[in-house]
Amino acid sequence: MLKKGFYLEEIDKKNKALLCIDYMLEAIFNKDYETAEIEAKEFLAIISMLKEIEIKKKRRAELEKLIAEMKERGIKIDFATRVHA
Repeated sequence: MLKKGFYLEEIDKKNKALLCIDYMLEAIFNKDYETAEIEAKEFLAIISMLKEIEIKKKRRAELEKLIAEMKERGIKIDFATRVHA
């Protein structure tokens, strides 16, 4: 479930970033520099969100690896079945 959530969230943020670029270019061509600046700030905020998603994905992968290692050793954790699903 969480993997799909990360994937969908990432796609959504990338689509928003593309829209920001489109709006930014339109604003520049129309000499509306205030709007271009606002869109640039929004674009940078989206980039930060995408970085956060990558960090979460990396942490999740590490957790899944740890859970798999624990299962191999026969160790059971209550949350492991929910997280690993």
